[in-house]
Amino acid sequence: MKNQTLEQQPFLSLQHVEKVYPGGEKAVYDFNLDIQKNEFIVIVGPSGCGKSTTLRMIAGLEDISDGNIYMDGELLNYKPCKDRKMAIVFQSYALYPQMNVFDNIAFPLTINKYPMPVVDRVLLSGQEIGRVLSSVAHNKFVGVLYNVWQEKEKTSDKIMDIANLFGISEDAAKFLFSSFSAYKNKALEELDAVQEDICNEIRGQLSSLCEARRAENAQKGIAVDEACRVLDETGVPKTEMRALTPYEIKTRVYKTAATLDLVPYLDKLPKELSGGQMQRVALGRAIVKDVPVFMMDEPLSNLDAKLRLTMRSEIVKLHNKIGATTIYVTHDQTEAMTMATRIVVMSRGFIQQIGTPEEVYSQPANLFVAKFIGSPSMNIMEAAFGRAANEFCIGELRIPCGGDFLQKHDEFYSSVIDEFSAMETAFDRTAREKLLRILSATGENRFSGRKNGQKKKFFDRIRALIVKEKTEESFDAELEVCREKLAHLKQNLSQDHPLVLGVRPERIRIVKAEAGKKYPGCTIVKPTVCELLGGEYNVHFDFCGKNMVGIFDAKDKISIEDEIAVGFSPEDVFVFDPVTGGRIA
Repeated sequence: MKNQTLEQQPFLSLQHVEKVYPGGEKAVYDFNLDIQKNEFIVIVGPSGCGKSTTLRMIAGLEDISDGNIYMDGELLNYKPCKDRKMAIVFQSYALYPQMNVFDNIAFPLTINKYPMPVVDRVLLSGQEIGRVLSSVAHNKFVGVLYNVWQEKEKTSDKIMDIANLFGISEDAAKFLFSSFSAYKNKALEELDAVQEDICNEIRGQLSSLCEARRAENAQKGIAVDEACRVLDETGVPKTEMRALTPYEIKTRVYKTAATLDLVPYLDKLPKELSGGQMQRVALGRAIVKDVPVFMMDEPLSNLDAKLRLTMRSEIVKLHNKIGATTIYVTHDQTEAMTMATRIVVMSRGFIQQIGTPEEVYSQPANLFVAKFIGSPSMNIMEAAFGRAANEFCIGELRIPCGGDFLQKHDEFYSSVIDEFSAMETAFDRTAREKLLRILSATGENRFSGRKNGQKKKFFDRIRALIVKEKTEESFDAELEVCREKLAHLKQNLSQDHPLVLGVRPERIRIVKAEAGKKYPGCTIVKPTVCELLGGEYNVHFDFCGKNMVGIFDAKDKISIEDEIAVGFSPEDVFVFDPVTGGRIA
């Protein structure tokens, strides 16, 4: 981090972050990600892939087993959660049922201290009251003070009412309350006759106080800017950690509630709200903290489909409006594709690919990403690659590979053979984790790494801790898997072998077949399921023994009684290696 210039330095950086739970179970492996300011990062993957654990490590809710997390160049590893300048929205909303919406949103402001500018409170009060006196008619100004005095409330409540009605600080409201106390027993008709005198008297008192404060500041060498903020020796406004005043809290809560259209519900309890409204309250509690990083852990999973769609767009609009850096965790790839600036795809604790939605969709790094991203998901089928003919064979169907495929094929296999050979030569913990990552891409079962595939019993683990048993790490099972895969890869480099082909549903051409008509390059099949989605059909059909899905325009009605001609271009076919899951072309 220190070697990077300010322009190059990411705002949030995760470097080789790992999470190991007691007992040795690893949840996150070597997580590396640099996030720039104002990015919307979505971490997506199936349940148990480590995405929520990663989010909790960033937030400080989980300890990091290894690696570093930096924010704006500052190491966060040992900072407590409350000091990380982050806000998190949970899947369960986590609202306090006994508090109304106002108190739920205000809660983080009431329990924490925040960095606030040091202001000259006398000069700021003078500035605020001067603005009120110049913008509010004298009769309204005096009338408001008179009405507040008549209310049967505590003094503190009256001062707060004055602050809210005029939009001024609590100090300025206290000054007005005190200044008007001399007129509290007069009738409103009497005040109308002397309202201008009252305003001039307040101006005079303010002027004297402000002049005295300026002289005092000059004597002490205190510099104050136009906003009444106290400056340090370099001319930068000073800050202090302090609790917010009730007026400051109320101002922030109302501003946040207005942003989320929650002002009408501030007096309601959570049980009186709908799911979408409760979600917005949870978002409001995060926004009100005014922090640079927002984190969301599957916040829409409890909502119905229509409300999820609405809230999805609302969260993106909110992100664009407040300009914060957002890290969003979900298992829904549609949310990831529609919301993200960049997507991080995870499986079994490993990052599979990082990229923009377009990159992840059109250039999947491996078989897992190809199948996980996209709705409907990519059609996957096995094919035999004929090296001499340079073609794919799916049953009786022959698909030409293209002129440069053989070169790509050989370059891919030469590269992975070198990688596996190096792993076999010095098989250690690092090589084991590389192999685990490959298995996470192919979807194969993880090896146990223990004899007979059994975990060490609980009693044996406790005994090992007590007597401090030391045993050498053994990777026999993993090394065997590595050698098997290396042998397959070497065969695939020079012989005919199976490959995995993938085609996106929208790239499959579907035409209603007419009797007696020929369709060159297409296969005639019957649909098995026709799902109408309004403007289009998802058409399921059997293709060379494999269930596939294509998209058909709903302008023409289609049913399982029809016959369809199905085809696709070789340029639209993705080719994957079944041994490693990597994309060849």
